[in-house]
Parts: sequence; structure tokens; C-alpha cells
Amino acid sequence: MKLTPLKFLPDAAEMPWGRLEYKLADLGVIDSVACEGWLKGNTLSDIMQTYLERVVGETSFEWYGTQFPVLVKRLEVEGRTSLHVTADDEVAEQRYDAFGKTALWYVEKAGADAMLYLGFRKPVTAAEFYKACEDGSVEKLLHGVKPKAGEWYLITPGLVHAAKDVTLLEIAECSELWFRLWDWGSREREMHLEEAFDVIDFRGKAQAGTGSITTPQFTVNRIALSQALKSTRDEDDTFLLYVCTKGAAQLQAEKTPYSIKQGELILVPAEVSEFFLLPEAPDTELLEVRMDPRQEEDIVSEEVDGSED
Repeated sequence: MKLTPLKFLPDAAEMPWGRLEYKLADLGVIDSVACEGWLKGNTLSDIMQTYLERVVGETSFEWYGTQFPVLVKRLEVEGRTSLHVTADDEVAEQRYDAFGKTALWYVEKAGADAMLYLGFRKPVTAAEFYKACEDGSVEKLLHGVKPKAGEWYLITPGLVHAAKDVTLLEIAECSELWFRLWDWGSREREMHLEEAFDVIDFRGKAQAGTGSITTPQFTVNRIALSQALKSTRDEDDTFLLYVCTKGAAQLQAEKTPYSIKQGELILVPAEVSEFFLLPEAPDTELLEVRMDPRQEEDIVSEEVDGSED
């Protein structure tokens, strides 16, 4: 049978800083379950094992094999997450036999005390950062950003990052390999400072964006859906993932309608060659996630509307 668009059940957990909800993940322990259509009840990993490039396309299959290449999760941060850093694909493969992690943080809501920590205010040395972790003065070194709803930030490997009083949608490479560097003075959870020291970018900081962004791992486009859109894919070689961030929409494929409300997502397999997107509420907005042909070098290109904070 031909594959159809797929929706999945969320998988939520309470965290020390708030609530984490996996919306789509193929991570072994976390394995999303289809909730509609003739594949209802099947896990994403089972679907990938069976249908391979029919789901994701040849480009993704070449790089990620039978693992779905991206994950999507929602972080409702009421307190403050610990300060993390991720590794790139090369380091992750060599040391941990895993994928690295590049991520995009889309800001859904920002509270009165909202803050994102994204790199350093100015370049620091490894010795300065280590000393700050020992004496508790890390926050003075960090580049703090007051986020606004609708902005997004690219979390590249090596960028130290944390979040406070904010709700984020994370679109990321299919990996949860990360290292905890600092927990705001608490020692209750394990730290990985020494293990991660040589992957930290001591010079970088992130920039806000609102346009489109392309990385080797994924491309994200923002769609203001004010009228019906038709998608016809002749040579397109990628899955398409739509996340509804505002309003509501309907996706029609093979004369079958699929609803997408705010906070929901739908996966359009590469095999689905034609479909329509229709708005069902004013000011409907979708984020479209795809994987374009990937070069050997991990080069990030951005097309952003915004300025450095």
C-alpha cells in the first residue's frame, strides 16, 4: 500500500525545570507511535525499518540509515534548565558511535523572567570558564537574550545554552547526546564538564532569526498559510514535516483530509507526491521541516530577519 501522511502520539515527562514533550522521535527509548491511518499503532522505528527511503527519501537514508533524521520536542521551562553543550557529528561518531546534535529553538511563549543563555558575552579561555564553574560565577560570562514569541535561535554544536521561563519548540538532529556543564550551583545531577571541555566553542553566541534556515541536518521554512497551497513533488527527495505554531490547517492527500491544530505535527512521507495545505483559522502558521541534499562539509547557511541581541 502507498504511504499516507502520519500523525503521532506525544510522549511527555515531568522534569526538574518543567515539562518535556516529545512530539516526534526515533531514539530507541523514546519511539513515537502513529495514531491515525492504516499504520496506526506502529512505532516510528518500525515504520522506518519497513519502508526506509519511501518515508524519508534517499538523501536522508544515505546519511541516517533506518533512523528518522530529526526529532521534535516541546520544552515548557518554568524554572531554569542546566547549561548544556552538544558535539558535532564527527566527534559524536568517533567517541560515542552516535549522531551529533544541531538544534533550532523556536520560541512559543516567553514569560516575564524569560531568558536564553546562548554562548558567551565575549570570548573566554577554557581556564576562565573552568574557574567560573568552580566558584559559581558562570552566569557573568554568558550571553543572555530576552526572547520574544516567534523568534528562533540556532543551537550549533559547541554553543553552550540554557533556558529560563520560556516555552520552546525544539527541532533537532535525531540525537540526545549532550553534556551538562553547570547547574546553577546544584550538584544533585551529574556534570560532564571535563568530558565536554574540548567541544565547547568559547567564542560563539547565537543570533535571533525569523526567516528560513538551512543546515546540513535539516531545513526549516516558516509558512504563513493565508490561502490554499499545492505541493507537487517530481524530483523532490525528502520527507516533509509540518508543525502548526498558530491557528489550524488541513492537509489533503489522495482526497483524504488530515487536520493539524496548533501544537500538532504531521509527517508527509517522501512517497506522497502531491498534496494541498489549507488554512482553517486566521493567521495560521506552519513550520516546514525537510532535509535537502547534504554536502560533506557541515556548513550552516542562514537567511534570517533579525539582529544580534
